[in-house]
Amino acid sequence: MDIDKEEIRTLFSRIMLQDREAFTTLYQRTSGYLYTRILLIVRDRAIAADLLQEGYIKIWHGKLRSPIDAPWAWLCQVMRNQAIDHIRQHGRRGETALLGQEDNLIAPPPQQEKERRLTDCLSRLEAEKRSAIVLAWYHGFSHPEIASHLSAPQGTIKSWIRRGLSELKQCLSQ
Repeated sequence: MDIDKEEIRTLFSRIMLQDREAFTTLYQRTSGYLYTRILLIVRDRAIAADLLQEGYIKIWHGKLRSPIDAPWAWLCQVMRNQAIDHIRQHGRRGETALLGQEDNLIAPPPQQEKERRLTDCLSRLEAEKRSAIVLAWYHGFSHPEIASHLSAPQGTIKSWIRRGLSELKQCLSQ
């Protein structure tokens, strides 16, 4: 899915003026992608749909204001935070599906060229670093949860993530 970031910026500026048509367009262009990202974290379709709706309602009612410079990244982060906050309040479902899969953890299937590059760079990381990053970013695990899940000290998990992100940055800049 290719997101036109300029269009998203324009839509957000219109939404701030309570333009329903802009809000509908934003929802149509982004909801499928964002729903998938939330679902990866909460692993429950009904909860993911509810969290997506709550996020859009907060945006419509002005409880959250988009930054002018990066509204798409901000929107993705808002929805991710919705999912993580839910996990922190209610616990995680479907976690056992990941058990024993640490060496095979990957990001969701890429849909944009940038995501394809990221997936390629992720696949080049050592398994521990890749697993820690994927559990943290795509599945919303906290450092203690990752440490428990991967049976490694929390300090080691933080190091894997820090080093892995550094390697990802270097790979992506090539």
